[in-house]
Amino acid sequence: MRIITKAAVAFLLSASPAAAMDDAETYWRVDGLVERRASSSPDTAWEGSAWIGGDTNKIRIESSGVLDDDGRIDNEGGTQGIDNRLYYSRLISPFWDAKAGLQMAVFDHGQTRAGFVAGFEGLAPYDIKIDAVAGVSNTGVVSARLEAAYDILFTQKLIAQPYLQAVVSLKDDPAIELGTGLSRLEGGVRLRYEIEKEVAPFIGVDFEQFTGTTANFVAANSSQTSTVRFLAGLKVWF
Repeated sequence: MRIITKAAVAFLLSASPAAAMDDAETYWRVDGLVERRASSSPDTAWEGSAWIGGDTNKIRIESSGVLDDDGRIDNEGGTQGIDNRLYYSRLISPFWDAKAGLQMAVFDHGQTRAGFVAGFEGLAPYDIKIDAVAGVSNTGVVSARLEAAYDILFTQKLIAQPYLQAVVSLKDDPAIELGTGLSRLEGGVRLRYEIEKEVAPFIGVDFEQFTGTTANFVAANSSQTSTVRFLAGLKVWF
């Protein structure tokens, strides 16, 4: 997995960006977000993604994670950790890509999970951004994640983005605090100001709720099962 990821990154850095897409050429894009999350248990989170390819076929890399102030990984009910994914993506209709690939996640106490993931992403009606992925881990746990987001333009530079994420699992994985059923709901809004299109600081608010068996696992680990956070961070792309 590490060798594949390094090769993909090297290939990514050797390409040239462009505004228009054509499968006769190769283009790339990198997106990143880092934020400070203030609550009774403050932490820092990040999301990063990159793709390389043409209009029809792409290789995608994604990384996300949450660390508390002691450098401890936040499992988020077994749904987060430090999550790295490598996908092959193919355009299946206007505005929609199907994707499939590999996942490697690291959780607190040295727990790791690897597996196969597949799904789709694109724009639903009214320009709602959708990312839906299901997968199976090396421990035989099948889970799925749905993310939705929408941009509301107050001005050309001031933009609010409400978002929602839901995670479900078909099997318990107590070692990482993941329980059967609807495991976690998270929603919030980020208000960003685009200094340039590529650079946008933001503030926001976020609510996270663990449910069912996952909530029991989280509570048994002396963690909160619901949290309201205030966000401040930076979003970039190039």
